[in-house]
Amino acid sequence: MSGWNYIAQRATTGEFLSMELPLTATPKWALSGTGFLTGTIAPDLGRLRASDGWLLLEEWGTLIFAEADGIIRWGGIVISSEFDGPEWKVVAAEFSTYPHGMPYGGSYSQIGVDPASVVRHLWEHLQSHPDGNLGVTVVGSTPVRIGTDPEDVSFTTGAGTDVAFRAGPYELNWWESPDIGREISALSNQTPFDFVEQHRWNADRTDIHHEIVIGYPRAGRRRSDLSFIQGDNVTSVVTPELDGDEFANEVVGLGAGEGAGAVRRNTAVRDGRLRRVYVYSDKGVSSVERMDALIRDELTVRQRTLSIDSITVREHPNAPIGSWALGDDIRVQATVPWLGEVELWCRITAWELTSEHTATLSLARSDSFVYGG
Repeated sequence: MSGWNYIAQRATTGEFLSMELPLTATPKWALSGTGFLTGTIAPDLGRLRASDGWLLLEEWGTLIFAEADGIIRWGGIVISSEFDGPEWKVVAAEFSTYPHGMPYGGSYSQIGVDPASVVRHLWEHLQSHPDGNLGVTVVGSTPVRIGTDPEDVSFTTGAGTDVAFRAGPYELNWWESPDIGREISALSNQTPFDFVEQHRWNADRTDIHHEIVIGYPRAGRRRSDLSFIQGDNVTSVVTPELDGDEFANEVVGLGAGEGAGAVRRNTAVRDGRLRRVYVYSDKGVSSVERMDALIRDELTVRQRTLSIDSITVREHPNAPIGSWALGDDIRVQATVPWLGEVELWCRITAWELTSEHTATLSLARSDSFVYGG
């Protein structure tokens, strides 16, 4: 990617304020979350006002888009700015920041609904208010269904524990003022599914379309076609971490029900180390078989403590800048003192463009993720 250009648009009217914004910036993309852009405006234009009389970059009033090779690569909302001498410093956040802190003001009750449909409804509700329509559409679906007919559920686990709870529809009610952003995050974590933002020009390049793309069972793919090798295209010193804080050799799972009547399961392995217990809690799990599967996966993840949290890469045939996508699994190869040759599959959870030819990738172990489906 080359020839980066920045565009400013008024959030409420769609008017383009600048097609060549003199902005020096570092955009960052995030998986199932919010990425940020930080930058500075050229001093001679730092106090420029738009034709509507407002500042060119207005908090919660201006959208910024990053374009390279004629393609919109990043989009967000200006959330803060400050003047530092002659410079105008700006911070923008991806569109997924908008629902956070915004209360749901309707009534919604569904049985057997796709969580992706709930996310779509939440965005539609958010954008139904005056000065709230960003033009975001939600695409994608999952086979998961939430919400049931109202019923009292009770059963006895294999361990002889009685479990009882009240099941019912999936509901959102205005009098509880649920935070829309928090609800979307909860649905993403509990289903689970990934989501990413995409922005693109319309056919005649007169407007920009915005999508929240739901990926089920995941976003991204295993990238055997890309290589990340220290000394070739990985420029930073790869420093694997052995994180004992996350280690556990026993997992206790707590599910549906209250008090002594809750679903409770555990799994453990004796591995020559001191006993360390992690408590996994999910009130949506009413099946002991489902809980057994979840805590088994959690135990596997917490047995593996070696991780690489980030790498800095440069433009290289091994993996040209931007050739990866959020959610992709990549193989990182390095030689590390005391550990020797390290080869680890990692998932890209975020990445930041630090220059036209360098980027920093935030990573997590590929085997630390549990997907639906």
